Amino acid sequence: MFASLRYRNLRLLWIGQTGHAAALWMEQIARPWLVLVITDDNPAHLGGVVAMRVVPQLLFGVWAGVIADWFDRKTLLFGTKLGVFILNVLFATLLVSGQIELWHIYAVSFTRGIFMAFDQPARQSLIADSVPAPLLTNAVALMSSTQNFMRIAGVMASGLLLWALGINGTFITIAAVYFITVVATKMIDVPAKTRQRGGASAMGADLMEGIRFAWSSPPIRGVLALSLVFYGVAMMWMQLFAPLFARTVLDTGELGIATLVAVGGAGSLLGSLRLAAAPSDTPGRRIALSVLVMGGFLMAFGASPWLPEPFDLVATYAAIFGVGLFHGGYLPLSHTILLTAAPEHLRGRVVSLVSLDRAMTTAGAAGGGLLAAGIGAQSTQLVFGGLTLAGGLAVLGLAAGLREYRIR
Repeated sequence: MFASLRYRNLRLLWIGQTGHAAALWMEQIARPWLVLVITDDNPAHLGGVVAMRVVPQLLFGVWAGVIADWFDRKTLLFGTKLGVFILNVLFATLLVSGQIELWHIYAVSFTRGIFMAFDQPARQSLIADSVPAPLLTNAVALMSSTQNFMRIAGVMASGLLLWALGINGTFITIAAVYFITVVATKMIDVPAKTRQRGGASAMGADLMEGIRFAWSSPPIRGVLALSLVFYGVAMMWMQLFAPLFARTVLDTGELGIATLVAVGGAGSLLGSLRLAAAPSDTPGRRIALSVLVMGGFLMAFGASPWLPEPFDLVATYAAIFGVGLFHGGYLPLSHTILLTAAPEHLRGRVVSLVSLDRAMTTAGAAGGGLLAAGIGAQSTQLVFGGLTLAGGLAVLGLAAGLREYRIR
């Protein structure tokens, strides 16, 4: 299960990802809570802040892939980690000084999104540079399991910190934890892979090369289509509906939102570790089925609070665990398909194309927030769960190139 951790660079990348994931998941709880406190439980602003973080991936994501293929990926990744650390320190300073305003949260979310647009293709490509090809699925799954483990530890820590230290103490801790990522990334030692590059015209030509290859590859095309569904509607349960349910539906407070996301993280951890222990050589069929089943559990999550007490909470947590179980397999499977179906010199560009699908998070967050303000959080989650189920079913039935893809 842990075979790829024998390699030093993968261990350092894994340690850096651990610090990154811990800070990220703590922030995923603290930031929505801060928005709801400042705006008096306004779901439209909550959706707007989520959307603002994803907009930079739409604007810069595909170009970040070209840059990851042109420049040294380790240097690029270190630059993004250092930038996020400085941003975290500045945000904590605003909070402690009592100067925080809603527009600051929007601005910081947008700026962090810029760094993350460049982080993803560099980090995923470095995984492939750090281990032999036969261990790639194992390495990707272990990196994903770190995210899922920290979704449990990070969100529970965030809920406890919000309860014990308040918003200010939580964001100070987030900045301190992220420093681990900066140090570990700096220590990675992989051969530099700078390539011949030119000006804007050459960048455009290289981008089109990546797009043409992705479009010509049925498995990659299928992953990109499925990611439209995954990022646009399926992932909204975590960033939009979990804080709304905890604060306005279940009335469980700071620890309630942390517990919801942590239970989902427990399911995801189990799903990703299972994949690490027994990698699939037919990831395409498995990934489409994962999204389909996730849709069913998301609908159950939306309907569960209508049950009588205490069955409402039991059913809600059971549904979220099921969502997490199949979510845990999605990210490592999708990244494995993208990395194995693309040649080494195109990996950064191919991985970055997922940023176009992630731009659907902008529409999903904004639309979900407005819809929740009109018809309620539960009804909106039911709609989003139904769309997830239908999208997974459509891709499973229509994308034969993805369904039949095998890792060779």
